[in-house]
Amino acid sequence: MPPTSTAAAALAAPLRTAASSAASLVTRTTRLPSGLTVATIPTTSHFAAVGVYVDAGPVYETSDDRGASRFVSSLAFKSTQSSSEQDIMQAMAQMGGNLFCTSTRESLIYQGSVLTHEVPRAVKLLADVTLRPAITDAEMDQARATLAFEAEEILAHPAAYLGELLHAVAYGGKGLGNSVVCDPDQARSMDKAVVERYFKRYLHPSRMVIAGAGVQHEWLCELVEKEFVTKVPADSTIAKDPTTPYVGGTHTLAVPPPPPTHTNFEQPLTHMQVAFPVPTFTHPDMFPLSVLQVLMGGGGSFSAGGPGKGMYSRLYTNVLNRYAWMESCVAFQHAYARSNSLFGISASCLPTHNQFLANVLAGELVQMTKEYAGDEVERAKNQLKSSLLMNLESQVITVEDIGRQVLAQGTRVEPLELVDKIERVDKDELVRVATDMVARQPTSVIVGEDVNGVGDFAASLSAFRGGSGQQQQKKRFWR
Repeated sequence: MPPTSTAAAALAAPLRTAASSAASLVTRTTRLPSGLTVATIPTTSHFAAVGVYVDAGPVYETSDDRGASRFVSSLAFKSTQSSSEQDIMQAMAQMGGNLFCTSTRESLIYQGSVLTHEVPRAVKLLADVTLRPAITDAEMDQARATLAFEAEEILAHPAAYLGELLHAVAYGGKGLGNSVVCDPDQARSMDKAVVERYFKRYLHPSRMVIAGAGVQHEWLCELVEKEFVTKVPADSTIAKDPTTPYVGGTHTLAVPPPPPTHTNFEQPLTHMQVAFPVPTFTHPDMFPLSVLQVLMGGGGSFSAGGPGKGMYSRLYTNVLNRYAWMESCVAFQHAYARSNSLFGISASCLPTHNQFLANVLAGELVQMTKEYAGDEVERAKNQLKSSLLMNLESQVITVEDIGRQVLAQGTRVEPLELVDKIERVDKDELVRVATDMVARQPTSVIVGEDVNGVGDFAASLSAFRGGSGQQQQKKRFWR
């Protein structure tokens, strides 16, 4: 048994958890002569996470290749020039791997986790599927059918494509306004040559970041040099500047009710999103804006996370707990690297109360420009820090964080630095960013079977800015 003094000293020492150890690790980056960047963090585990992050996505699409990004992600991990789809599926199973591909508006992401000793096979596989795909006619037919079905399913549920409509209006249907989802006609008519040309133009080492978590940096650099650099295709075409100007505006879309045979038992709702342009996620204002999003919070009747999550956020206390006709109300932030991001509120209500929807949202947004209670700011900061560190306990999330940050800005802001920047946010900063944001041109979109009576959001916002909207807010909206 150790002496009592030793035990007491151990108890007095600061507790060093696995999460705090992982958060304190430093990311290493190396830029290879080809322009490809390798970034790693040496976490300890029997598994390693690796990913390829490509500067591509719908932001680069034009009328000639609209929807190609979604086809590229749908065709991921199919046949390559050296392996069939069946061989690839078998290799992934043998690696103990969970590899997948997703597309965002500004990037294509191939990533996953494998047993550490299988990292060389995983890197070779990622190189093959990104640089050397063999797109067969059968695979194209399957992708066309899958994406057409996906688009029709989304169009059958208005709330599902509300965000796509918001982006189209906010950015004028170009760049970031391009949808991450194909429409059914695009999906059915996509030419294989368009997809192949997209691969050659954008999936090139000079546009890639390879990230790893739980893998030695020098080892991953050697593997990447072998698989991604010595066997590269011809140079990619120089892509246009992806910067997208913010336009703003409003759009209302009345959708027909589902046919009698449609098995949709949900009651019809009116869905509305309002948003304002805010700086890119590389801007220092990202931190007060992120705190503001958590502070506003919100959710639906059955938000994920267990009972009580976010119940003290403003949109719960001021909206959801006050108005029974409001089905959901949540603050959101769509953060982008090169163009204006979006900050706003998404809400759904019963059509019988359409006339109150715009006023409620405008009132809450203008209220952000006023005083904050100290406890709500501290609560939001603690929630944000907790969510950040909890998510980074996952290697796959860590490797995605590394890859996307390095792709956007050439380096990674380490977790402990992020925590410090969040902690420095104060009430004055929240008032400043909210005041600047709400003074800008808004974007609003409304979708529903019955959209009659939904007021003009810009007019409601102007009234609240001038103070006259306060009288409207005193109406008994709950009736």
